[in-house]
Amino acid sequence: MLSEPARVAFSQKSEAPSLVRLYRFLSSEYRILFTLCFLANLAGVVIFLWQWVLYGKPNEATCALATSINLTVSIVIREEHIVNALYCIFTAIPKTQPLWIRRRAGKIYHLGGLHSGCGVAATFWFVFLSIEKSVSFSNETNRDATKWCHILVVYMLDLLLVAIVVMAYPAIRAKLHNAFELVHRLAGWSCLSLLWCLTVLDVSITTPSDESLGIALLSSVNFWLVLISTCSVISTWLNCRKLSVRSERLSSHALRMFFSYTDPQPGTTIRLSSRPLLEWHAFATVKNPDEPGFSVVISNAGDWTKRIINQPPHQIWARRTPTCGVLRIAPMFNSIVLVATGSGIAPCLPVIMAQQTRITLFWSTRDPLETYGPEIASIVLGLGKDAHIHNTSTMGRPNTLPTVMDLYKRTASEAVIVISNPKLTIDLVLDLEMLGVPAFGPIWDS
Repeated sequence: MLSEPARVAFSQKSEAPSLVRLYRFLSSEYRILFTLCFLANLAGVVIFLWQWVLYGKPNEATCALATSINLTVSIVIREEHIVNALYCIFTAIPKTQPLWIRRRAGKIYHLGGLHSGCGVAATFWFVFLSIEKSVSFSNETNRDATKWCHILVVYMLDLLLVAIVVMAYPAIRAKLHNAFELVHRLAGWSCLSLLWCLTVLDVSITTPSDESLGIALLSSVNFWLVLISTCSVISTWLNCRKLSVRSERLSSHALRMFFSYTDPQPGTTIRLSSRPLLEWHAFATVKNPDEPGFSVVISNAGDWTKRIINQPPHQIWARRTPTCGVLRIAPMFNSIVLVATGSGIAPCLPVIMAQQTRITLFWSTRDPLETYGPEIASIVLGLGKDAHIHNTSTMGRPNTLPTVMDLYKRTASEAVIVISNPKLTIDLVLDLEMLGVPAFGPIWDS
C-alpha cells in the first residue's frame, strides 16, 4: 500500500499534462548545456556573417579558430582524467550545504552536453570555413598543388564531420549503435589527421617564403589547439592494456571478472573490449573487500556480453583508468533510495559497501540468488530491512514509480538514483523530477 503523501503525489503526477513532462525532458541539464553551447556559437556566426556583409570579405581567422576551440572542448571533456577531475570538484560539496545546491551539482554526469554541443557547433563552423575557402579558391589565379591539396582536405573534413554528426543523432545512434561507434572512432581519428594537414597547409600558404614555417606554426593558435586535442586522444589509448583476468561464471546470465591492478573508488567504471579498435563496453567496478583489486559483473545484454559469458576470457583489453559515473555523486547526500534492475545492482554494490550514506535499496531482478550468486546477494541482504528485493520470476513486473515514491517518502531520503535500462531510467527519473524528487540516472552520454 502507498503511504498518503505518496498517493497524493502520484495522483498529482497522473493529472499532469504530457507537455509538462516534455518540458522536463527538454530542460534537462544535458540539453541546457547543449543549447548554451549552440546559442553562444550561433551568436558568433551572426557576428561573423554581419562583418562579412559589412566589410565585403570574411575575417579569415574566425571560422578556423572557432572550429578548433569547439573541437578541443568536445574532445578534452571526454578524457578520463578531466572527467574524474570535474567529478572531484562537483562532488566535494559537503552534505551540510542546501539540498538545491547538491541537487544541481549532482547533475555533473550531464557534461556530455558540452561534448555534443561543441561537436555540432564545430561542424557548422567548419561548413562556413569550407564556403569561405571555396570562395577564396575560386578567385585564385595561381592554383598550385598546395592550394589544390588545401581545398581537397577541406572538403574531406566536411564529409567526415557531417558523417559523425548524422550518426550521433539519437534515433540513428540507437538503431545503428555499432555503426555509430565505428564512424565516431575512425572518422574522428581521420579528422584529427586531416586537421593537422589543414593547419600546416594554412600556415604554409599564408607565411612569406623568407620566414620559417616552424616558427609560424608555433605562433598559430590552431596548432596548439589541435595539439591539445591530439594529446587528449593519445593519453586515452596509452592507458589501454591487455590484462589477465580471473573469470567466475555466476550463471548462464551473468559473469564476474576479477582484476588486480588497482583499487577503484565507489561509483567508477572501466571500459572493456575484445576488439579495441572497434568497440568498447563500460562496466561498474566493485572493489574486492578482502583482497586488492576489483571485479565487474557482466550480464547478458547483447551479442558481445553473451559471447563473453559463454566463453569466459583469461585476458581482455581494458582502459585502465576507472572513470567516475553517476553513482560517484551518492556521498553528496545524507540518504538515498537506490533503484536497480538486473545487473544494475553491480554499480550499486561498492556504494553499499562504502557506507558513506544511508541507503534504501529497491532491486528488481529475476531469481537474484541463482543469477548473481550468494556473495552479491549477501551484500544486498546486509542492508537488512533497507533492502527491498523484487523477484520478477515469482512476483511479476513491479509497479516501480509508486513503490519508489513510497520508499522515498517513508525513509525521508534526500534523493533517488536509478540504475536500469535506458528507457526505464529516463522515464523514472523524469517522473520523479516532475514530482519534485531529486532524481539521477545515467544518460546516453554520461
